[in-house]
Amino acid sequence: MSSQVTFKSTDEKAPQPGEQVAPAPRLAEAARPAYTPSHGRAPSEMPLPPVGLEDLGPAAAIRVVGPDREKWLQGMQSNDLGVAPIGGAVAGVFLNGRGRLVADCLLWRRAEEVIVTTGEGRFDALYAHLDKLLIMEDCEMSRADGLRRLRFFPGEVAPAAVPPQVVGSWQPLGLELLLPEAEAQRLLEILPDRPRPDQIEALRIALGVPVWGAELDEETTPIEAGLDRMLSFSKGCYVGQEVVAMATYRGRVSWNLARLEVAGAAPAPGTRLDARSPKSRVTSSTQVGGVGVFLGYVRKELIAPGSQVPLEDGRAAEVLGLPYGSQPGAGVCA
Repeated sequence: MSSQVTFKSTDEKAPQPGEQVAPAPRLAEAARPAYTPSHGRAPSEMPLPPVGLEDLGPAAAIRVVGPDREKWLQGMQSNDLGVAPIGGAVAGVFLNGRGRLVADCLLWRRAEEVIVTTGEGRFDALYAHLDKLLIMEDCEMSRADGLRRLRFFPGEVAPAAVPPQVVGSWQPLGLELLLPEAEAQRLLEILPDRPRPDQIEALRIALGVPVWGAELDEETTPIEAGLDRMLSFSKGCYVGQEVVAMATYRGRVSWNLARLEVAGAAPAPGTRLDARSPKSRVTSSTQVGGVGVFLGYVRKELIAPGSQVPLEDGRAAEVLGLPYGSQPGAGVCA
C-alpha cells in the first residue's frame, strides 16, 4: 500500500494550533465561480444557474468539544480537518469498517468546537456510529441545537448590505452557511430572493453532485460515487481508509457514478443501463432544453468521456465524465 496513505497514527497529521490556512470566505464577497469539469466535458446545454439564498432548515448537527476533538475527528472521517479555516468547513464522509458510507457531512471548524452537519435522515446513524468509537479520547459530543443551514447561490455581483462577519464554506452548489437561528432569520430577511428548487436540482445533476437517497446509500463506497473531493490521501489513517486506498491504487471498483446526456427526453430515475446488474441504473435526471442530462452508475470500462451507454428505449447516451471533483483512479480508463 502506498506510503502516501498509511501512517501508524493520526498524531503527526492532526491539525496543529495556530496552523495557517486561507480565511473562511465571506458572504459579502461571494461571486459566482466558473465551472470546469474535473473529468470530461460539461453537458451540451447547462441549466440556468439558481440565484439567491436557500433555506436548508434546522441543522442536523453534532457538537464535538474537548482538547482531542480535532485529533479524534481526523481518525473518524475521510478529509483533512486541518485545511478548514476557523469559521469554515470541509466536506468529508464517515465510513464503516468495510469502507461503506455511514454519512456525508460538513465539518465546521471553530475555535473551541467542531460542528458536524449531515442530512436529517442520517443523523441518528452517524451519532450511533461515533458514540461507539468515542472511547479514551479527551472530548465529548452532543446534539447541537439552535443552528440553521443556508446555501447562497451568488449572482453576477456580490451581495450588498449583508453583515461582513458572515462566513461560510464553498461547496459545489454554492456557499454553505451554518448560523444560529436568529442570525439565519435576519439573513433570510436581508436576502429575500429564493432560488427555485427545480433549478437547484438541475444544477446538481449537471455538475454531478451525488446526494443521499439517489446516488448514495449504506452500500456505497466513496470511490465508486466519485467523492474524491472529500478524501485526503496525506492526513493519516481513518476508519475505512484501507478500503479506499485499495480501490484508488489498485482499481478495484467495478462500477462508477458518471455524468451522462442523451438527445431528447431525459430517462427516468431507475432506468436500467445494463441488464446484467441492478447496480447500473439512472439515479437522477433533468431536462435541459433538448437534452436529457442525468447521473447513473456504469461499468468502469465505460467511464471514458464519449463512451456510449444503451438505454432501455433503444437510444444511446453519451458519458460526459465522472462526478464533480472526481478523477479516474488506478486501473481505470481516462
